[in-house]
This record gives sequence, C-alpha cells and structure tokens, in this order.
Amino acid sequence: MLRKNSKILVTGGTGLIGTNLVKRLAKDGFDVLATGSKDDLRNSAKCNQIFKDYKPDVVFHLAAKVGGIYANSNFKADFYSDNVLINTHVVNACVAHEIEYVFAMGTGCAYPKRLENRILFEDDFLDGIPEFTNDAYAYAKRGLLVHLQALSEAKILKFVYGLPANIYGPFDNFHPMNSHVIPGLIRRFSDTIQKGLNEIKIWGDGSASRDFLFIDDCVEAILMLTKSYKEGVFNIATGNQISIYELATKIKSLSGFKGHITFDKNQPSGQLQRKPDTSKMAALGWTNKISIEDGLRKTINWFEDNRDIIRER
Repeated sequence: MLRKNSKILVTGGTGLIGTNLVKRLAKDGFDVLATGSKDDLRNSAKCNQIFKDYKPDVVFHLAAKVGGIYANSNFKADFYSDNVLINTHVVNACVAHEIEYVFAMGTGCAYPKRLENRILFEDDFLDGIPEFTNDAYAYAKRGLLVHLQALSEAKILKFVYGLPANIYGPFDNFHPMNSHVIPGLIRRFSDTIQKGLNEIKIWGDGSASRDFLFIDDCVEAILMLTKSYKEGVFNIATGNQISIYELATKIKSLSGFKGHITFDKNQPSGQLQRKPDTSKMAALGWTNKISIEDGLRKTINWFEDNRDIIRER
C-alpha cells in the first residue's frame, strides 16, 4: 500500500498529468518531488543523481516527449530517441535504487493499427504495427512496457502501466503546432477570435473519433491503482467516443466562435478510432465523473484566465 510516509518522485511533474497529480499528492500529505524539463532525463548521470539525492520509495514515471499529429509525423526520430533514453534511464535508476513500486504512463496511440475498428483490450497492446503517424513515439512507449515486464518477471520491480484515453484539462500544453487536439483547438479558436478572423482549418476530414478523459478523472484513476499497488496494464478511459468534427463543433460553441470550420482532407486524420475496453478499471470501482461538455468548459475557462502563464513547448 502507498504509505503516508512514502517519498514519491514524479517524473514529468510539470506536464498536464504531472502538475495535477503533484497537487493532489501534496494535498493528501505525501512527500513529493517533481522533475520537469530542466531535469534532462535523457542524461543518465543527471537521472541517477536525482534518485540518489531524493531517495524515493515510489516513482510515478510520466516524463515523455509528447505532441499532436503534426509533431509526431514530422519529428519521428526525436520522438523515438528522446523517449527511449528517458524511459531507459528512469527504469534503470529505479532498479539501481531499489524502488518499491512504479506507475508508468503509456499511450493509447500505441495500440495496433489493425484494431482501430475494434475494442482495445490491454492484452492486445503489443500485438501489431501502430498507426504510422505516431509509430516512432508508439514504439518507444511500448519499449517501456517491455522493459518493465522483463523486470517484473525477474521479480526485480513491481509496476503498473496506465494506458490513458486522450487526456485534457488545465495546465495542458497549448502550443499552436505541438499540442494535442483539444488544447490545440482551444488555442486556435481563441486566437482566431482575437484576430477577428472567420475561418479555422483542421487537419483530416473530422471523422476520426477518440475517447477524451478530463484530467481530474485521470488523477483519480491513477491514485486508485497506485494506492493499493495494483500490477499489470490498465486502460484508463471513459468508454465514450466523440468525433473530431463533433469535438470541434463543441469547442466552437463554448468559445463563442461565429465563423466557419473547414476540414483539410488532404492532411492525415490519424488513427480512425481508438475505443479502449474499460472493464478492468470498472471492476475496481472507477468510472469517470466529468462529462466532455463540462470538461471542455473548465479547460476553456482556465485557458482564458491563464493566457499569460500557459505552457507552450
């Protein structure tokens, strides 16, 4: 069990999940250290020094180089090499410093392309080629799971590996080119309104659908898994699908944009559907509480209230 006196290290503690998770862990009275982009985990010596200095008992490994379809498609080598280095150094440090337990964050986009019209079960995660627009990132994330499984089989390290739906909410990355779809659209609609323009172009035809999970629900799921040291792979998702067309229409309405949305069919749409099975988390008693409408409203309001401090990278 996660003890109150456990020292917790959160890698990627300044990102969307990390920032919100650290706030919750601190509120619950845990001793938490968060690393951020200034702590270059691609450097083995720097990574090991963090572990040596802090001496954590439990690690939440969230650190990753992430981005939306544009970034994943155009900078594949960086996405692969950076994430392989980060993951390898963090896991090796966990072994070297005898960490009790690790929560590692995977990605639903690494599920096989061949399963895009089927329910995604955790046991199928490694069984097939991922979507080509994010395959480099996907293989790096899969490698993290393979590394952890090998250590678990050797009874060296206990872990749980989360496969989240598309997460969004306050403290997300709102970069106009390198963000994921929800923060990217929120930023573009807001900027377009400020500039007095009346058209927004969106990549793809709008038919691709995703399961979107608000960050507060994600944090609750992570804590449910880790407080009892659950082991294995778990999808963390709502079980509800919404198309990019529907999503853009909702954000348009909530942001007050009065112009037109144009879908650029000459650009890739990405994987057409990712529908994770939610039965493993449901068996633990977890389900999401925040609807897509409420989550989008909260995120848009947070963005508009914090434009001067938003994270962009």
